[in-house]
Amino acid sequence: MYALSLLLSILTLFTLWLMIPVFIFPPLAFYVGYKAYQARRRRPGPYSRLGMLVSMIPMAVAVAMFVLGFSIINTGYNP
Repeated sequence: MYALSLLLSILTLFTLWLMIPVFIFPPLAFYVGYKAYQARRRRPGPYSRLGMLVSMIPMAVAVAMFVLGFSIINTGYNP
């Protein structure tokens, strides 16, 4: 699930010129990352805080991709 979330975030970069994936892939990546985080949290046994922070990385990447894509769209693709 973590890999799928990161793949959706990376896919946003390559399809950014279409504009629509910016509004579809990052929210979907965040949702998948959140579901993976919940699954890890519900797993029995001890867990570390560092492990939980690492499992939040896909969600942070999804938010960063949305902000980056949205800012590129707002600036009109000017380099």
